[in-house]
This record gives sequence, C-alpha cells and structure tokens, in this order.
Amino acid sequence: MHRTRLEIRTSAFEGIVFGVRVSTEKLSKYLAVVIGSEIDFFVRNGSRTGHANIAEAVALTGVTYDDTTRTMYLSDLRNNVSIFSNDLTEKNFTSTPLLKKENGMHIMGIVFDTSSRTLFWVDTLKEIIGKMEVPLNDEPSNPIILHNLTGNSPCGIALDVCNSFIYWANSNTTNPSIERSNLDGSDRTIVVKENLYEPLAVAIDHAQQKLYWIDDVEGIHFKIERSNLDGSERELLVLNKHQQPIYLAVDNESVYWSDWVHRAVWSMPKNVKVGDYPTKFKSYYESKKDANPAGIVTRDNVGKIDCAAVFSMLEKRRNLSEPVSRPSAETFNNLTTSTEESDLTTESSKNCLNNGHLNKTDGTCRCKPGFIGPFCEISICHNYCLHGKCIINQRGLPECECTDTFSGTRCEKDVCDDYCLFDGQCSVQNGRPFCSCKYSKGTRCEELNDIAQICTNYCASNRSESPNISVVLCRCTDSNQTAERLTFNDNFQSDILLPIFAALTATFLLVIAGLSYYVNKLRRRPRIKRHYVVSKGVMPLTSRPQMPDNQCEITIENCCNMNICETPCFEPKLRTGMPTCNSTKKEEKNSLLDNMEGNLC
Repeated sequence: MHRTRLEIRTSAFEGIVFGVRVSTEKLSKYLAVVIGSEIDFFVRNGSRTGHANIAEAVALTGVTYDDTTRTMYLSDLRNNVSIFSNDLTEKNFTSTPLLKKENGMHIMGIVFDTSSRTLFWVDTLKEIIGKMEVPLNDEPSNPIILHNLTGNSPCGIALDVCNSFIYWANSNTTNPSIERSNLDGSDRTIVVKENLYEPLAVAIDHAQQKLYWIDDVEGIHFKIERSNLDGSERELLVLNKHQQPIYLAVDNESVYWSDWVHRAVWSMPKNVKVGDYPTKFKSYYESKKDANPAGIVTRDNVGKIDCAAVFSMLEKRRNLSEPVSRPSAETFNNLTTSTEESDLTTESSKNCLNNGHLNKTDGTCRCKPGFIGPFCEISICHNYCLHGKCIINQRGLPECECTDTFSGTRCEKDVCDDYCLFDGQCSVQNGRPFCSCKYSKGTRCEELNDIAQICTNYCASNRSESPNISVVLCRCTDSNQTAERLTFNDNFQSDILLPIFAALTATFLLVIAGLSYYVNKLRRRPRIKRHYVVSKGVMPLTSRPQMPDNQCEITIENCCNMNICETPCFEPKLRTGMPTCNSTKKEEKNSLLDNMEGNLC
C-alpha cells in the first residue's frame, strides 16, 4: 500500500471529500471531477471545496463511490494499475491496487454496486464489460468478463441501483445503440436504437427513473437526451455544437458533462425551460493545459438511495398525470382537487420543446409539424436526407430536396456516377441525368463523332483564342483521319528548356573529352632507353667516338611496356626517387654486368 497526501484547500470537512459523517442534505451538494492525477470536489454553485492529488495516478478517467465504506474507485489509462481504490475516511488516505494493467487495456468508465459489492467497468480497446467482487473483509475476486462486445466499441457505463440493471453505450457509428442487462449478464436488451450516431456516455437518474445519454452527432453538433429506463418517452435536452463531451453525470437538479474541446465541465438543468442554456460549471483551460477533465460522480446518484420511496413517488405521479374524463354538470360540484395534488400536477407537467404547445387540460404536448415525441423532442428530419434539405410535406412526412446530382427518397444515390461516357459532363434536369457531350453524341455520349470533324474543330484554335500558346500545328489526313496538335510556349521554351539542354550537352561532351585524354595517355607510356659504352678496365665513355676493338656499346630498355625485349633489359625502380649521385648509376651498371650471360665484348 502507498500513502497518498490529501491537500486541503478549505477548512470544511464535509461530504465525500474526507468521509466525515454529516447529514444527507449536506452530502447531496457535492460532486467530484477527476483530471490528470487529481480530484476536485465542488458544490452546485461551482465553488471548489476540496482537492486531492493522487501520487499513484497518471491519467484518471472513470470514478465511482461506495457510500458504505466511504471509498472512491478510480480507473487510470496510463498507470501500471488500471483500477485502484482510495479510502476517504482519513486525511492521508491509502491507495489499494485492484486490477493490474495488461496490454490492450483501456478502461473508460467504472460503476460500483453496493448491495452486491461488485465493481463493473467498460474496456474500450478490449471491447468488453468486466466485473469483480470487492468484499468488505476479504480479498477482491478475480476479474471476469460479463459481456464480450466485439465490434460494438463500448464506451459509457451506468448502473440502475433500484432495478439491478447495468447500461452501456455502443459507439460504433455503423450500428450505434444503448443496451442494458441484469447484473449477472442475463436478459441483454437494446434500449435505444433509432436516431443515434455515436453515443459516448450514459447515466441513470434514480430519483426520476430516467436514462440520460450523450450522442456525438455527425459534424460539429452533439446532443444530450433522456428517456424512461426502457427507452420510451424520449426527450431532447441539449442540442449544441463545438464541444467534445465524453463523461456524463446527473444529480437532483442538473446534468453535468466533461468537454475536451474547452477543457471544461458544463451543466444544464434537468427540467429544461425556455431560455435555459448550458453553462460552464468549471474551466480547466488555463490551469490544466496538459490534461482534460474526465469522470464525474455526484453524491445524490451513488449514495444510499431509497428505492421504495422512488417507486412510490413515481406511481403517484403516474396516477395524477392520467387523463381525466370531463365530469357532468351534476357531479362537477362533488369533485374537488387538493392544493397538494394541483402542485404535483403542475410540477410533473411536461415542458414542450421545439415550440410545441402544452395542452393544460390533459398535460400533453401538441407538436409542430416535423417533431414527434411526448415532449416534441424528436425531429423526424434528423439525419433523414443524406445529400439534401429535409422539408415537411402537407401530410406531415419528411421529404428531401436533393442537391447536386443526388436523387432518391433520401438523396442517397448519385445519378451521375459513371453515367456520361467519353468525358461528357453530367447534370440533373427534371430529376434525370443529362449529358453534355464534347466529341461524341447520344444520350450518354456513347457514339463518337466523325474523326475528321473532330480534327477540324480541334485545330480551329489560334493565337487570338489562346494568347499563351505560340505554336499550333495540326495535321489532318483523309487516309487515316488522325489529328496531331503540337503546342509550345515561347517563354518556357526559350528561357528554360533550351539553356538546360545546352548546359547538359556541354557537360556531357567535356566528360567524354576528359575520359578520352586519360585513356590515351595511359596506353601510350614512353619507352625507356639507356646507352652505355663499356670496356674492361676502362672508364665508360660519355660520347660516341670510334670504338677500339676492346670496347662495345650496350642499349638497355625498360621492358615493362613491351611484349618482347629486343635488347637486354632492366627493371627500373619506378617507386623510388631519381638517383641523386653517380654512385647509384655505377651500382646499376655493375649489377647489369654481373647478371649478363657472358661478355658481349
């Protein structure tokens, strides 16, 4: 175990920051955000009340809380330990490793079920949902795979405490969905399937029994939606742009999400009213430039939840929101509505989105054309037209006005794809493809024109039509009916091509001349001859007088450059310097005389 220092920024010792036993009312005001190796604790007004620096952490992602033991579980992407826990009951709390990191492990989110003492997590790279038991007085169990989600790109994870369900988001854009199952993995069901692009995070609101999720819509927009836990009564809460939301959390009043574009945490009231917009709850743009805010956990949603009270409240609201038939005049005076019931009805009234009209009689929304759903939250035009503009026809159904060359019910087909042949230009006229042919004819430009006519048209250009073209040469013949057109640009030819060509040619000739000179020089090495006049006992003569009978002249050549030596030869010392004195010459002569076979004289 490692000891971790907890830095205290205020004198408050309340809430989940240090695990001090305080009232539930005070505890419910806290939420925690992990970023880098740190945890920040806030109240709902955005004031930070605590800060923890986890020495063992590197890049924290998921976070969850066990209210029974006051323990916080954290996941780390870059640490050798992927999941560890921290005891919050002391200032200097301890970090306990729970799951060692393996190759290809990338845990994005974790949740903890207090009743079964089970920790669940979603691994994005391995594409699994794993779980392990964390008993109170025993060692954690070995991790096991709850769901193998190969090809689904699982991302977010959430826990429904009251109904014992686990939810997760499949972010594969080709088959996006939100699923759930029992905690043991059974009864796996798709909850939301339609009008999704890339769901990234899910959260459960236990107080109102609602499912929340983030959908990163194609392009620059994103959505935050909610529905009943079974996917019914779908509502659109936030439709915004220029953000990259990753993690999601809810409490009794608001929705929170972390954004990696602005490095901030945003919030939005759960019960949206006209004029409500997302607000920046906490910005890390200047203070944490090397890390992004990640997991968020709120105390209301992970503490001790009274599920019986939640179910009782929901049942009462359902009874009050049921449509009531209009009473007769005789019984009207006998019906009374209590103030409490009236307030509850008003509280549970639906907020109609997209300029929908609320019918105060039965509490339903009357949607404008193009929107459906209990709260008019679903646009039937959303992602309907692939390449065009969506409009609502007189029957209230979506229709597409296609752009460019696309057609089809949803503008999904490009009618000009490989339609016009021989470089014909395709366009759409009256909903059908039309070809503008160049050198052919026919509906699809499939019939080539007479080549002689093509030649005549092709060679009709002159300098007045193309001032940058200096030469236009065409040759059209009847025999083969071919055309040639040669064009050169004066400036390009005279300023660039000719100097380059001349320089290359001169360089090539110089190289050839140099090589020829050195080859001839090596082949024609000079013949070396030496003349000596010798006689017995007489000094050599330096001239050539009439030789007496006892004298003779010897001519000696260097035979190294000849195939046959016609005269006696010697091997000159080519690698040594020239003789510098007469003694050297005498040595050469004496050596020559000693090696001769007999006396030539």
